[in-house]
Amino acid sequence: MIQDSVDVSEDPHTQHDTLRAFLTDQLSSAELRSALESEPGYRPELHAQLASQLGLAGWTIPEEFGGLGKSQVEACAIHVELGRALYPGPFLPSSVAAGALLETGHREAGERWLPQLAAGTVVGTVAAADEAGYWAPGPDGVRANYGTGGWRLSGRRWYVVAAHAADILVVPAVTESGLAMFLAETGSPSLRTSRQLDLDLTRRISILTFEATPAVLLTKDAGPALARAEREFLIGTAAEAAGGIGWCLDASLAYIREQGQSERPAGSFEAVASFCVEMLADLENVSAAARYAAAATDVSAADAQKAAHAAALQAGECYRRAAEAAIGMVGDIGFTRERDAQLYYRRAWSAERLSGGPQAHRDALAAQLSQSGPASRARPVGSPVIVQSLCVTDGSGGPCRCAAFTG
Repeated sequence: MIQDSVDVSEDPHTQHDTLRAFLTDQLSSAELRSALESEPGYRPELHAQLASQLGLAGWTIPEEFGGLGKSQVEACAIHVELGRALYPGPFLPSSVAAGALLETGHREAGERWLPQLAAGTVVGTVAAADEAGYWAPGPDGVRANYGTGGWRLSGRRWYVVAAHAADILVVPAVTESGLAMFLAETGSPSLRTSRQLDLDLTRRISILTFEATPAVLLTKDAGPALARAEREFLIGTAAEAAGGIGWCLDASLAYIREQGQSERPAGSFEAVASFCVEMLADLENVSAAARYAAAATDVSAADAQKAAHAAALQAGECYRRAAEAAIGMVGDIGFTRERDAQLYYRRAWSAERLSGGPQAHRDALAAQLSQSGPASRARPVGSPVIVQSLCVTDGSGGPCRCAAFTG
């Protein structure tokens, strides 16, 4: 049972107040926008500080490779805070690349690159998505051929996060014997990186074109490494969504505090309070789903991949709804706050499409359910049950309006 190995009820935020305070101090709205308009789209000095002082770059990398060896549950809490701040740096793609590299078991590549990934001196990413965003081999995938000088990759991958800043790429590619996993270094003239147009202004994604690009074979069986990369990416983006929803909730509550009841039309308080209750429900449910998927991953549970897809599917819908509601409310309390809400809305729409979008998750869940028996479809023992309430007052001294829910 998952709860025997990982305490999914522990509040992770208490362990990461330092990170939230650091990001609040170092990444104001103005500083974020300034970073987005510069190259490489984030502040490298801030990224280096987070890597060296807080160890974020090596959070889940084993200690033998210079990391901290933390669990996915602990990493989930980190991604919540990064998502809350709309952090534009490449921690998520680097951690996913490190996980995939570890899963391949390639000792030489691991000893060379993992310590640098852990130190934050090297950026990694995974190039796995097709044109529709699915992390699966297909006719438009990358092929690998072996010849004089070693392995060469040819083909194209889309939705590659932080490829413009990456030093190494972990790439699944089709060989004569099946799907294998490779590592390629950027900077080769046979590798072209082009910016992919996207709604999200806080996270750059690219299209990569491999034209006989040199690569190192990590493993002839890419299945486990690709599954791990996708799983950790989905968990990370779901956790980021929880952080984003948290910001939307705080912005909406600020609207309630800053607008007097007399300035609002009749019935508007009830509408705003209802939105806030729904946002809190979404926040708790998305947080619980992401943490359950992380806990399932930590103990190698049979339903870990299914849990990751379910968390990502739920996170995408809830994040979009929360960001849209926040935009409708915060416009009354300042232009800057409204512009910030727009950034969260863009992130919400973009994030769920980086791995195929809602339909990809539904397809994956349907495929996994069709392979499982009826017993495995029941609610897993130890999955979190959240009971939460929200009380909002209208500032008139009257009774509060409360709502409670379970998830």
